[in-house]
Amino acid sequence: MNTMLQLGERWWLFAGAQIDIDSEFELHQDGQLILHDAAGNLVKGNELSDAQIEQLARDELLADVLELAVAKLRSGEGWGEGTISDVLLEILHVYPANERRHP
Repeated sequence: MNTMLQLGERWWLFAGAQIDIDSEFELHQDGQLILHDAAGNLVKGNELSDAQIEQLARDELLADVLELAVAKLRSGEGWGEGTISDVLLEILHVYPANERRHP
């Protein structure tokens, strides 16, 4: 599991960390942030740029949209034409590089 945390004005990503109330952080003089996670692992934090923060937020919103869409399919209601368009537009918003460009 990846965890993103804001500490002060900076955002950090801890890949594979299991954070709970007893987790502790160590800030080194070189600016490196280390997490002592709930499982006893030491996980190095990666400071995120503004672009990375924005992309992660868009990824999370897309995951929410897809989760709702899947729930609607599982309920037996199916997707209407509008739902399909909404899901595809959201994917293109999050991952614009996948958009096909026509001359």
